[in-house]
Amino acid sequence: MNRLTCSLVARSRARFTFCLVAGLCALVTLTACAATLAPSRTLPSHIQRIYVREFKNSSRMYGLQADLTLFVNDEFMSDGRLDVVQSERSDVRLEGRIKSYKDFNSATGGERFPLVTTAEMVCEVELWDPYDTDRVVPMARYTVPASISFVSDTRRSIEELDVDARERLLKQMATNIFQAVMNGGPDDLSKLEKKAVGKWQQRHNPTLREPVMQVPRFPRPGATPVPTPASGK
Repeated sequence: MNRLTCSLVARSRARFTFCLVAGLCALVTLTACAATLAPSRTLPSHIQRIYVREFKNSSRMYGLQADLTLFVNDEFMSDGRLDVVQSERSDVRLEGRIKSYKDFNSATGGERFPLVTTAEMVCEVELWDPYDTDRVVPMARYTVPASISFVSDTRRSIEELDVDARERLLKQMATNIFQAVMNGGPDDLSKLEKKAVGKWQQRHNPTLREPVMQVPRFPRPGATPVPTPASGK
């Protein structure tokens, strides 16, 4: 009788743990889908056309870059505020690299059986002036993370396959990259980059050639001239 009671208690605890984890996952999903106010655009208004170069992949997971590139293109095309074009017609080039990818068991049941798996990614995204041949520093750089959790318990009907979860993570990363570029703030330059910019400015006229986010360096023929700040004299 005691063994039967212990078995029932163990099963009840396992079910409670699973229901609790599944409920938390559902709550996170609903919170992410909740309606929020659209953030204001921080990308300069003169940037109207973007080229998305195929991402590079420095992670241990092979092949992520191809799908991520497609999903990032889809994000910009679905939004419609920027035209996605070829490099020679673009106002800015988006170049990205997958820095890391990892997945791990974030919740376990009896005998440490995996119930929920968490997958995380980090990408580095840079915006480059298509006319910048020196490529000292990018116009802007963003470090973009993304993570999801999914039920990986093979005994449950709501189990999500690894391939489906990975696709969902890539789509979430594409959304985060789009939000960072359109509405986010770029990372600060490193000390080495600031030093490189200083040396470059000593050899060139920075008012004509330095990559900036506010004013395009080479206005297109026929375009309305962009006023530049008056120099103090």
